[in-house]
Amino acid sequence: MSTFFQDLRFAFRTLRKHWLVTAAAVLSLALAIGGNAAVFSMVDAFLFRPLPYDHPERLVLFGERLRASEPGSANIGTSLATWADLRERSRTLEGWAAIQPATLSLRDEDGSDPVSVQMVTPNYFEMVGARMNRGRPFLSEEVVEGARRVAIVSEEFRTERWGDQLPLGEVVTLNSEPYEVVGVLPGDFAFFQGGVDLWVPLTRSPQSAPRDQRNIVPLARMAPGATMEQVQGEVTSLAEEIGLENPETMGDRTMDAFNLRYDVPSTQARLLFSMMLGMVGVVLIIACVNATNLLLARSQERTREIALRTVLGAGRGRVLRQLLTESTLLALLGGVGGIGLGVLGIDAMVRSWVDLLPAGFMPRLDGRVLTFTLGITLGAGLLFGLAPAIQTVKRNHAAALREGPGRSGGGGNRKRFSRILVVGEVALSMICLGAGSMLVRSFLEIRDSDPGFQGEDVLVASLAVPQSRYPEEADRRRLGNQIMERVRTLPGITEAALLNTLPQTPVQPTESMRIPGEEPVGGRSGWEAVRVAASPGYLEVYDIPLLEGRFFQEADREDGRLVAAVNRELAQRRFPGESAVGRRLVVGGEEREIVGVVSDVQQQLISSPDRPGETVYVPQAQSPDPVFLVVEATGDPHQLVPALREQLQLIDMDLTVSRALTMVEFVDQAFAGIRVFNIILGGFGIMALFLAALGTYGVLAYSVGQRRHEIGVRLAIGARPGAVVRMIAAQGLWLGGIGLALGLVGTLPLIGVLRSMVSAFATVKPSTLGFIAALLTGVTTLASWVPARRATAVDPVETLREE
Repeated sequence: MSTFFQDLRFAFRTLRKHWLVTAAAVLSLALAIGGNAAVFSMVDAFLFRPLPYDHPERLVLFGERLRASEPGSANIGTSLATWADLRERSRTLEGWAAIQPATLSLRDEDGSDPVSVQMVTPNYFEMVGARMNRGRPFLSEEVVEGARRVAIVSEEFRTERWGDQLPLGEVVTLNSEPYEVVGVLPGDFAFFQGGVDLWVPLTRSPQSAPRDQRNIVPLARMAPGATMEQVQGEVTSLAEEIGLENPETMGDRTMDAFNLRYDVPSTQARLLFSMMLGMVGVVLIIACVNATNLLLARSQERTREIALRTVLGAGRGRVLRQLLTESTLLALLGGVGGIGLGVLGIDAMVRSWVDLLPAGFMPRLDGRVLTFTLGITLGAGLLFGLAPAIQTVKRNHAAALREGPGRSGGGGNRKRFSRILVVGEVALSMICLGAGSMLVRSFLEIRDSDPGFQGEDVLVASLAVPQSRYPEEADRRRLGNQIMERVRTLPGITEAALLNTLPQTPVQPTESMRIPGEEPVGGRSGWEAVRVAASPGYLEVYDIPLLEGRFFQEADREDGRLVAAVNRELAQRRFPGESAVGRRLVVGGEEREIVGVVSDVQQQLISSPDRPGETVYVPQAQSPDPVFLVVEATGDPHQLVPALREQLQLIDMDLTVSRALTMVEFVDQAFAGIRVFNIILGGFGIMALFLAALGTYGVLAYSVGQRRHEIGVRLAIGARPGAVVRMIAAQGLWLGGIGLALGLVGTLPLIGVLRSMVSAFATVKPSTLGFIAALLTGVTTLASWVPARRATAVDPVETLREE
């Protein structure tokens, strides 16, 4: 033990003595280890961390899609009626549960506020393994129409509303109906969505639920012995049966099954996570290569010291242990700094995603992340410390003492090793910068592409409509009319509209389309397009150009003819060479006349910049489902929020605004996840560039140290300093050039693979790769010039005196 502490004290003194090398190595390691810790915490949360549910590998979610669309592309969700059919007919699945997310109005003495609610079947908590903090789950007799209304609250909701008091037996008023609190769930419980305040029984009868109202998240558990292949086959078969029985709403649709453990998140998301983890792993390798080269450069200065210790009796094993102690201590210092940087990165991700992810999927610095960080720290210490240590102890120490500093022999193998390392890290940096920059550019093109509308002065209000008060279309239509009458009279509003969905939203409602009388092509009789239900005024609010015909008018009501408008892409693709106005289109089983063509609007959040997708618009009065109120403001849109809330509650005390943002803020929120990806990819690309420069500098500094005697002789016999600078710098440029060539060879196939797997991946532009190559060349040149300039500072007189 005393020997260990002696090695440790000596290692501290050595690192402090060579503080510049120590600082450079610790900085590069801290950046790489911190990045690995932050990214691993995110990837671990999504892919590796055990889900806090009972046997998640047996839980299955479902979603509908058009048969003509890609298998596995369904959005999770179906109708309550379809869910009931699946539950009754399935043999490979059991224990079915249903979840209906909703926003309800919570009544207080001062008015109403929106709360996030999940309506669930009684076995839901048993399915996911939720344990009550207090109270009990729902009873089967409480999940039927007309039963006593009960609710379960979250721990956070309980604390905010009742403090330390036990709320069991307390009554809350939701959508004007009293609910008795019977249970409290732990604060860390979340399934499918985060921030849920209350859970109430899903009491609606499946027989009364419209089959085209796909607002149910279906959940089931695989039966003993069943496999996902069997489940998917059965679900496909049952979807076909249901389609034959309900041709208008399910005739052209099928279903996908998703295993909660292995299929969520999607394959594309897993690819991005894996790429980021691989990228930060490459950066760590580059950092280790840098530290190796820095230690090799430093070992040149310690040649006589190590040789003297060996000659005086220190065994090779003793010297090797001392050198590895130094490298391990260096790695631990980098690990401590890396954990600090990792905490900052994790905190930034949590703040960006706090409203988007359930608590179970939030990145956090837990034991798994700390263990991973400690593992890569110790591994890094061994990786970058072993090669220099072995090189040092294998040297001919007697010859080193005879030759003196600056002209040690036996450096040929070490030179080749260092140069190979520099070539490798420049190549890896090129790959990181190339693939990372293409992904970043893809995301930036999506974010910065023209969305087809103006949203700076648009306020978006998410409406919390109590469905129990407006169960029928006529009720919701009347409510929409009342909202528009009041809102349009408010000062500061030039135009307003009601919508069922907003542009640039991650998940869009879609509907099946077909042209009446058109013959099926390749077995496909239709296609799928985004369906937007909008009231008159929608184009004016967003300044969307009308290209042909007209948009909706007040006369387009439920008792009028069924009409639709389409975007330019749908018109050009489905009616090439002719006007779409006057043509007819079957939208979700209803035949409508196209009355107008509007400019393309980017509805999907992730779509090709040059192909926003097909969109069909129907009058909100003919498909009443007011979800969003959008208004065009003459001043600051935020100042309209209090007046809007007041007017809505004058209509109905339980009608509330769950969220009010400008359109720009809404889109920024939707891009929060992509923004984090961009920061991570861009940050690690810059880090790789910095480390490549540091590595080039390290190996040339090492070379200059080895050749100090030669350089002194050259200067003494008349060599110009500029020629010496060019000679030394040329080595760095030659190594950088080889690394760039190898990096390009590795980058192009990787980009091709990514483009084939990530639909939004940008087209490779030679100018982008050329800029990255030029940037790396410039940085390598600078890193080569600095030690080259230092080489000319060798005193030729002192060199000759040594001779």
